[in-house]
This record gives sequence, structure tokens and C-alpha cells, in this order.
Amino acid sequence: MTDRSGNSDSFRDLGSVVVGATAFQVMGGLVPQMSPFVIAGLIGGLSLSERDAGTVASVEMMALAATAFVIAPVLPRVSYRRAGLLAIVLTLLAQVASIFAAGTTALILLRGIAGIGEGALFAMSLSIVASHCRNPEKIFGYFQLVWALGSVVLFSVGGEVTAAFAHRGVFTLIAGLTLAISPLLFLVPNLRAVRDEEAKSRVPAPLLGVLLLAAIVLYVAVSAGLFAFSGPMGERVGLDTSQVGYILTLSSLVGLAGAAAATSLNVRWGRIIPISAFAFGYAVIAIMLCLWMDPWAYSFAVLASSVLYSFSLPYLFGLAAALDKKGRWAAAAGSANLLGFAVGPIFVGAVIEAWGYTALAAVCVAMILVFWGITIFIVGTALDRRRDITALSNAVKQ
Repeated sequence: MTDRSGNSDSFRDLGSVVVGATAFQVMGGLVPQMSPFVIAGLIGGLSLSERDAGTVASVEMMALAATAFVIAPVLPRVSYRRAGLLAIVLTLLAQVASIFAAGTTALILLRGIAGIGEGALFAMSLSIVASHCRNPEKIFGYFQLVWALGSVVLFSVGGEVTAAFAHRGVFTLIAGLTLAISPLLFLVPNLRAVRDEEAKSRVPAPLLGVLLLAAIVLYVAVSAGLFAFSGPMGERVGLDTSQVGYILTLSSLVGLAGAAAATSLNVRWGRIIPISAFAFGYAVIAIMLCLWMDPWAYSFAVLASSVLYSFSLPYLFGLAAALDKKGRWAAAAGSANLLGFAVGPIFVGAVIEAWGYTALAAVCVAMILVFWGITIFIVGTALDRRRDITALSNAVKQ
């Protein structure tokens, strides 16, 4: 069925697996992607306070992240189709019920249930790629391309339906998209096709996987936190809200370059060079956003951050896939990514309130350096270093 197993797989078979995995990725990630409209819809449609609306969104995100982490160890023993069908049904029921929910308590319960289904789909999308594709970094790059292109349409339509129908509009949109692409479930492999002896051929110490998850949380917390406060940071340098909005819209399109670069480059230069590039690049971006009080510097930093973020995720998920051919660490990496998204804005807001932007720049740089040190240690300890050493040597010579 798949090229991990070494069987007579065709390009068509692999293409079907990739399309099915992408569908799982989209169904699992729609709510986090549309969270600004979900929160705005709850505030406008149910007259919730910002705190209550944020609580509803946080419950769903936490349920999503926790589910992805909890199911990761058991994924090698389940049927993707059966588990996926259950997750889709659970998600759709919660989405439809949320359209008619009137109370905060009921809504929190329903969004938590939706998060469970979404988390399962998100984790399975990463696990499918990790266990069935020879070049997971390339496929994870495709995921980022789909998100970058799809977000342009999602944000346009999401804004219109939320303005017209509040929370009912955005929940209907999410449910409709989930239902529309759910038939692609049948393109994912029904059973795992990884040979037991191949999967056991390289099993790194669990400590390396835990370290990688911690590193992903650190990195995503910095990037998501800076993104969440890009509005106030823009105002600090003299831009108004509409100008910041134009820059953010442009950044979503520019992010395509990062995803395309990751897909094209793959691991041709190993992993050390790409990871070092986006890590140190993000450290520079943090300094520019926090300390450089210039509209042009701010605009460049926001656009560059979008490119680097789209470029970085395929390598982070790909590194997790390289640690375990059964896809368990890749599924858990999705949870770490979501957890970083959840804690990033809280962390950045707390640092700004306590110590200001100068301290935020220092803390962000320190966290990026810790992230870089952990990931390079993992590459050097668990993976074949010859490709990375050769690529690094050739890059230095050039």
C-alpha cells in the first residue's frame, strides 16, 4: 500500500494517501485556523465577554491538543478509516449542535467534544504521513501549501458569514466544509502497512521524543505569541489597525514561499542547515518586532515570520516522523504544536505586562536558542549525521 513497507506501491496509491491525510489535516485544523472568527462570533452572537469567549475557544484547543497526545501511542493498532469515521461523526455532531446552543456551559461541553474529534483527525493526518511516506518533510510542506492557499478563501468567507450570522455562521461553515471533504476518508489506508521488523529497526530513547515535543512547544509559543500581539506591535510603530490588517493579509500569501521552499528542498541539505536557518531567523525577527521601532522593519519582520513559520513546520514534523516509523511521535508533535499555540499568547502577554518589550525580545531569543540546541542534539544523536555533515561542509565551502 505504501512506500514505507517496500511493497509495489504506485504513485497513484501514494497520491491517494497524501490526499486523504491532507483531508484529515484540514478537518482537524479548521477550528484553530478559524479561531478569530469563532471568538468574534461568540461575542457578537451570544453577547459573551471576551474572557468567556476566550474560555470556550481555549477548552476546544486544549481538548484538541490533549486528544492528539493521548491517542498517539495507540495509533499503530487502529484502523485509520474506522477511527477517522468515528472522529468525523463526533466532530460533525458537536459542530451542528453548537449552532443551536444558547448557554455558555452547553457550548463549552460541545466545543470540548468537537476538540476530541478534531484532535484525533489532526493526529492521524501526521501519523499517516510519518508511517507511509518516504519523504514526510515534503508532504508536510504540502500541508502548509494547502493551508496558505485555503486560508485566503477561508478568511474571506469566514469574515462574511461571521458578520452576517455570528457564531451560527462560522460553525455552519466549519461543519459544511467538514462534511464536504469527509468522503476523502476512504483514500487513507485502512490498516497500517509498516513492517514490524522495519519499525523496530531504529527506536530512539523515549527521552529524545519528549525533548522534541518540548522544543516544538518552545518554538511555537514564541512564533504564535508574537503573531497574536502583532496588532499592538504595529500600533507601537505608528500603524493603524487597517494597515496592520493589510500586512497580515499579505503575510498569509507570502507564507506560500516558505511552504514551497520546504517542499522543494526537503532534506537535500540535511536537517541541521534548515533548522538552524529558521531558528536564527526567528530570533532576529523577535528582536526586530520588539525593539526596532520602524514601520518598514515591522512589516518586513511580519512577512518574514510567515515565510519562516511555513518553512519550519515540515521540518519539525519531519524530525518527529524520523524518530518513529509508526508515526507515534509525529502525532504527538501535532499536540505539541497546538499546545504552543495555546500558551504562546498567554506567555507573551505576561512578559510584556511584567517587564516590557525589551525583556520579551531577550526571553524569545533565549527560548529559540534552547529550541535550536535541543533539535540539533536530537539530529546528532538519533539520526544518520553523515548527510547533515556533508551538506554543512559543502555549504561552508560554497
